[in-house]
Amino acid sequence: MRSQRWPSFFFGKVQRLCPNENGSRPFQGPPSVWWFMTNDSDAAELCEPFVVQGPLFTLLNDRSVGTYTYLDNGSMVVGDQGKILYVGPSVPAEYSHYQVKKTRHLIFPGFIDAHVHYPQLPVIASYGASLLEWLDKYTFPEEAKYSQRPYAEKRARQFLELMLKRGVTSAAVFSTIHEEAFDALLGAASYSGFNLVSGVTAMNRGAPDNVLVDVGLFKEVSAKAIESGRCVERFRYAITPRFAISCTEGMLEYCGRLLESNPSLLMQTHINETKEEVLATSNLFPHATDYLDVYDAFGLLSDRSLFAHGIYTTESEYERWAASGASVIHCPTSNTFLGSGLFDASGYISRDINVGMGSDVGGGVSLNPFVTMSEAYKVAKLGGRVLDPFQLVYWHTLGGAKAINQAGFIGSLEPGKWADFCLIDITSDDLGFEAWERSNSVQEKLFGLTFLSHDSMNKVVETYAGGISRWKDATCQGPE
Repeated sequence: MRSQRWPSFFFGKVQRLCPNENGSRPFQGPPSVWWFMTNDSDAAELCEPFVVQGPLFTLLNDRSVGTYTYLDNGSMVVGDQGKILYVGPSVPAEYSHYQVKKTRHLIFPGFIDAHVHYPQLPVIASYGASLLEWLDKYTFPEEAKYSQRPYAEKRARQFLELMLKRGVTSAAVFSTIHEEAFDALLGAASYSGFNLVSGVTAMNRGAPDNVLVDVGLFKEVSAKAIESGRCVERFRYAITPRFAISCTEGMLEYCGRLLESNPSLLMQTHINETKEEVLATSNLFPHATDYLDVYDAFGLLSDRSLFAHGIYTTESEYERWAASGASVIHCPTSNTFLGSGLFDASGYISRDINVGMGSDVGGGVSLNPFVTMSEAYKVAKLGGRVLDPFQLVYWHTLGGAKAINQAGFIGSLEPGKWADFCLIDITSDDLGFEAWERSNSVQEKLFGLTFLSHDSMNKVVETYAGGISRWKDATCQGPE
């Protein structure tokens, strides 16, 4: 669906949770503060409780990756605060008066993209070069434009619309060094109900001056960003050193102190993506035993840390990674596109290290979770491991939720969690529907869906975040 005027398909009010002077939270309202802009006439309608009924799948938030609920005709009850009240085969009597929305589409948890760069969207699929050359040639020139607020706002809106269009309701997003870029993304997310993790990027060497920030200014901009984000619902701030070679010791030291001082903050960065990068890191930090040791030395290794890529991980790094509780974010389409290397799924799974999934656009070539999952399967197969479809879905839902410390609130369709879900058409494409129908198990159904969805008419047709429809395919007509 295309929109000519922002925010015609988005939330019309920013959700704020700033405490009052006495420290209490202001009244959140019943749904009267939740407006969904339905068309360009600016008409708004209240968000009412409802029941959605149809085929339903969700993994469950426990220690077993393969624990799930699948119902051919299930019911999910969504309350007026945007939370799930019930999931099961029929509607309990206490909710029988709620509006019922019937669908033939598969009700599926909203995907979580645990590593993506919104300023890199315009350079997606740029030709050639290694990672470091690619950054110099394409990424840094594009990121310099985000000091201009109108440009940043335009790109932030485009980015979130494309994410919602693909069933993604939460993401850990890299911005740039610019206050304007962060503010634009935060504002767009607050209007759309999107569950956002992000922060101002820390980078003070190894790039052109127009995408660098000195430590003093970074402190000021970070403090403003953290304060502004504190008042936005469904947002969590992530300290974001781009990677070790883009930061001096002084910058990394400040990031570590900031993470330690505030337990509500997360930290996201890159690690062990290419051999060239690993060597450059070793040369810049000669006293470190390995790449992970650089981050560990500055207090950036914890259970609130997200490390993207992790391809060239040593045995010592695996051990400390597992002990810390940090997550690794697997970005398969980026790794294969840039020729960075192949992620060793077994190395992380065998050590019980949490894995999330990331598109890593623009190094990655698609925001589509099914593309990412199918590529992850192929990467693992090349490494000698056959990944279960449940594992793939887990990484892109609950694995991502655990990575951003929100598994109690998102990542699956369970009572008490946010009603973040998408409706996936499984009937519009003959080949895809036949694959779904002939499958003898839920596992087989998910496998076929993963590989056929991005090359057929079967696709995400509607996305809900916080219990409200945020995007719907305008071509999807007729009764559900």
